[in-house]
Amino acid sequence: MTPPGDAAVGKLTFPRRPEEVPAARRFVRGALAGHPAARDGELLACELITNAVQHATDAAQVTVRVSCRHRVRIEVIDDGRKGVPHWRESTGWNEGGRGFHLVDEIAYRWGFHREPTGTCVWFELAS
Repeated sequence: MTPPGDAAVGKLTFPRRPEEVPAARRFVRGALAGHPAARDGELLACELITNAVQHATDAAQVTVRVSCRHRVRIEVIDDGRKGVPHWRESTGWNEGGRGFHLVDEIAYRWGFHREPTGTCVWFELAS
């Protein structure tokens, strides 16, 4: 849910398939074009979108919602109802396990909540 006072920039829903991730990333890049936080927003959104595609195994689709006013807010919502997002430790040269670490380091704040229709992971960036 977009907080009061935030202006919706856009929303994209796509099938939960790995080949859809680049299009979702381009959507975020376009939605934040010219914004000082655009690169961070694109990076972190890509991490969360990839997590949803890889780990929300009972989900059929993923929605990305971008809003901006006082802060950039990006929400990644999947329609899965199993499990919850969780922190993983990455070791050595493992490719996985770094997404939430990046979000935690770069985002102003972030979190997730379960809804009757799925899971929403969100983050905000200072403008």
